[in-house]
Amino acid sequence: MHAFIDACPPLALSNRNSVLCLMTIEVLEAFFSKNKVYLKEPEKLMELREKAFGTLADDKLFLSPYETFYLVEKRRARVTDEKTAKEKTLQHLVTKLSVGKPTIWTKYLVYRDLRDRGYLVRESEEGFDFETFGKGATRRQVSIVFEGGESTLERLAGLSAKANKEGKDLVLAVIDRRTDIVYYTLNTERFEGK
Repeated sequence: MHAFIDACPPLALSNRNSVLCLMTIEVLEAFFSKNKVYLKEPEKLMELREKAFGTLADDKLFLSPYETFYLVEKRRARVTDEKTAKEKTLQHLVTKLSVGKPTIWTKYLVYRDLRDRGYLVRESEEGFDFETFGKGATRRQVSIVFEGGESTLERLAGLSAKANKEGKDLVLAVIDRRTDIVYYTLNTERFEGK
């Protein structure tokens, strides 16, 4: 099963006030092995790759934990343990893939929100959590700030300067205790860390 379909086919049922769109979404078969999730036959998964999912290596498409959670939660992928052939639940995957990463689920909430807003999202490095692209020409580096967490003006100014040096905007994803997310864009041209 390899199809990854987003668009609704022309067949739709309707009544007076609503339209029910019938979609056929084939579920991707993914495998869990050694705390990694991958898909076989990556050449058949071009649609998935075009949506910035996965990293190719050794004839497999490896998914990050965030990508795995998203595809499983949206029922676009089913993950099976490679050794036992038993299907893994989202809860089991979160437990296994979050070892040593206490904020993984909260970061996933930001990842999911960005994906649901139509952005292509990849994990980022060097102080940033994610990089987004796909809406407009601007690429953005996203850094998550937790309500009640600590962050300094110097750190934010440094992240903003680094993002702008790379020709990208810095977006702060501020997530509160109720998991509501608000986004702010910072620009070093108007921001000084004094």
